[in-house]
Amino acid sequence: MASQSSLLAGMPPVAREMAAASCAMTATSVVFNPFDVVKTKLQTQNQLSKDASKRIYTGTLHCARRCILEDGLVRGLWLPGLTASIMRDIVNGGIRMGGYAAAVRALHEQVPWGAPSGALAPTFGTRVLAGLLTGFTGAILANPTDVVKVRLMAEAGTVSGGVYVTGLYQGQPPSPGALVSMWRLASEEGIARGLFRGVGANCARAALVTSGQMSSYDQTKQILAANPFGPFHHEGVRIGFSAFVSGLIAASVAAPVDLVRSRVMDDARGAGVGGSSAKYGGAMDCVIRTIKAEGPLALWKGWAPSYLRLGPHFMVSLPLLEFLRSHLFGLKPL
Repeated sequence: MASQSSLLAGMPPVAREMAAASCAMTATSVVFNPFDVVKTKLQTQNQLSKDASKRIYTGTLHCARRCILEDGLVRGLWLPGLTASIMRDIVNGGIRMGGYAAAVRALHEQVPWGAPSGALAPTFGTRVLAGLLTGFTGAILANPTDVVKVRLMAEAGTVSGGVYVTGLYQGQPPSPGALVSMWRLASEEGIARGLFRGVGANCARAALVTSGQMSSYDQTKQILAANPFGPFHHEGVRIGFSAFVSGLIAASVAAPVDLVRSRVMDDARGAGVGGSSAKYGGAMDCVIRTIKAEGPLALWKGWAPSYLRLGPHFMVSLPLLEFLRSHLFGLKPL
């Protein structure tokens, strides 16, 4: 324990903040991976069509139940895209949540409405901006793992005779594992069209999620700490309620770009280097065509499983992050 403490003490504070966030986000993602699988399947099925008869899954519960019945709980909901999800959260989670506090501190010293104007503490606007910056940065670096994760989740099903016999991609051969899929994406579809497909929508989603999540979490916790009443006199209750609020806000503001990201990343499956079989010309083309074909509310498809993932995810990951910061990495609470 002493050697571990000395090792952590020698790490820069920002490195400890990022390590704590990577641990918290990775552990939580493993638990909530089934919700991510259901959300991705709902978002990528029956694209550009209002014909409900062509849908394999009619809703969140139907999708989850059918996956369990056809493929089993573990193979159908827990394992698809799990390796890619862990790889993603080591990078993306570490940067967007671990770098958030450092970004708030740095921006507070620079922005006109911060320390230069005499403000003693970072404002809500500073927190929003910090979330946008760290979310955007983490998404760019982790985009290849996101593309692989979305594709593996969307196609998941039972394989027989070398092809899928259940799920959205029946009759098609399965993709290899996460690392091989990443290599194949780069070699067959290229860096830009493969590994960084949908990077615009992905960065927009990550920026909105992180900004909505962390700024609302910070602000809610501060308001409750300044005006405690009833059970909110307890720090643990304030943390849990603030995490609940952050999940609602993040899921709502990010839903449209989350759908666009999933569709664009899952697009052009099996295309050559030129991407000749792509449905969409990019993120904006996906938005326009989706609204024209399915109506504006289609942009919020998968909101329920998205919240069922983000809401409980935040209610676990944020308290876990606070615990790891305080008890393992020797850091102050957020």
